[in-house]
Amino acid sequence: MTNTDNKKLSWADFGRTDLLPAGHELGKAELLFAKIEDDVIKKQVQKLLDAKKANELNNYKPNAVKPNITFDDFTKNDIRTGTVLDCKKVPKSDKLLQFRINDGIGERTILSGIAQSYPEPEKLIGTQVCFIANFEPRKILGIMSEGMILSAEDADGKLILIRPIREVKNGTSIG
Repeated sequence: MTNTDNKKLSWADFGRTDLLPAGHELGKAELLFAKIEDDVIKKQVQKLLDAKKANELNNYKPNAVKPNITFDDFTKNDIRTGTVLDCKKVPKSDKLLQFRINDGIGERTILSGIAQSYPEPEKLIGTQVCFIANFEPRKILGIMSEGMILSAEDADGKLILIRPIREVKNGTSIG
């Protein structure tokens, strides 16, 4: 390493403040690296996130099968179809949707923790869903829920409603 007088410098010279004479002009400063615009950085970060998600989906392994139950235990579930008459977000909750279902006998209210997978719940109005009709009613955030809507959790964590392939009469039993 040399200074402007072509004198050899050693590591011991680092930190000294008298290496350049007073009034010495430095050469023109040049950029070492080109500036990368924010939108280019955002695109690259998104590509990395997309690749990570694709890898996670490709390596998805379903949960282990739960312990066996008897046929009699299964038949205790009263699984039916119903049409969504109304669907809206539950106030003060990020996860819950409030469904009003035509169950073939009347109407029932069911709360379901799928709001993050269905950000526009009104689009579910008119669709048929599968639900457990004899699930013990319980009050959640002051609203009585009278069943459980069935959904599947996709590899990316999104919840997808279980629906009949074609329209059937409301209240049709499944099983």
